[in-house]
Amino acid sequence: MASRIFWVMIAGLALVTGMVLQDGVSIFGWNDRVSERVERAVDRSVDRSVDRTLDRMQVVGSDGREIAADPDAKRALGEAVGRLVKAEADLAILKVRDGSAEDMQAASTRRDQARTEVETLKAQIEQQDRLSPGNRDYVRTQIRDDIRDTVRDAVRN
Repeated sequence: MASRIFWVMIAGLALVTGMVLQDGVSIFGWNDRVSERVERAVDRSVDRSVDRTLDRMQVVGSDGREIAADPDAKRALGEAVGRLVKAEADLAILKVRDGSAEDMQAASTRRDQARTEVETLKAQIEQQDRLSPGNRDYVRTQIRDDIRDTVRDAVRN
């Protein structure tokens, strides 16, 4: 009887050791809540850093002159450029992997939409810079509304 209890204890110890080796320190998932809190804190920190970076970002025209743009326009332009880069990368990956014709067409369409959005935002920012200081507040609100509509349309598609 004692040998059976000994072997059951050895088997139990082996199971617990295997769980520890596979899951790390967290055997029963106690660290799941901690890791979720850490992930949320990291996400908030990254979002704040990106927002601060976009607010300090300088928009420069093709002639090398700095263009005054409000933070919403900068943020929208940054997001649009990010979508364009992702669409270009997706298309390049499909070309390398010999993707199907439908996938290539869909990726090209996404890239073209992103490029159009970036060009539209660039034109709006340049238009805002050309206006007189008295009209800028009106145009800023108009551009902000146009940017929001463009982003909403892009998200829907």
